[in-house]
Amino acid sequence: MRGDACKACEEGAVKTFWSISAKLRKTIHGEPESWRMPADDAAKKLWEQQSSLLVAAKFDTVSGRLTALYSDKPSIGSGWIPVSVKDIQTAKALAVWWNSTPARMMLLNRRSKKLTYPQWSLEHLEEIPIPKPDNQGWSALYGAYGEICDMELLPMHQAVEDPARAIIDGAAAKVLNVDPEVLAGWRERLSREPTMQKAGRR
Repeated sequence: MRGDACKACEEGAVKTFWSISAKLRKTIHGEPESWRMPADDAAKKLWEQQSSLLVAAKFDTVSGRLTALYSDKPSIGSGWIPVSVKDIQTAKALAVWWNSTPARMMLLNRRSKKLTYPQWSLEHLEEIPIPKPDNQGWSALYGAYGEICDMELLPMHQAVEDPARAIIDGAAAKVLNVDPEVLAGWRERLSREPTMQKAGRR
């Protein structure tokens, strides 16, 4: 949702995710921080799409931590796109998947505008394959959420030393039916990619 589609207001409206700041967004389990209310009819339509699963529409590759989050209370956001899900378990499992190395690699493959600050359209996000509940790794994704939901995720250039990302990718490996070491290798190479490093910023 664009930043001017909603206006700040006193408590009584809906609490939303109005920031993608890496200082604020550190864990997959997120809590909305800003009270907002729709400013026009278009915003009111978007308001009805509140969800417990929100996917990032833009991302800072150097300092950013999350490409999706789960909220106990369905919400919307600026820079966060609500995704329709059938239940809480699905929302939690997919929040893990969207933060896995394979999902991030697919997202970064569709970067537009600035390489260190990509933005994705709804069409781009819809092209990212997601596992279904009958996938052999589904229970692993859901289980991983319980393990890491309140653990701080580190920026991608620190991914190799991030225990939360190792757990996330362990679950993703079961989804893809590959050895976890394969994803560990992907994670390590992605962490060294120039646009993940401070030196890569222009």
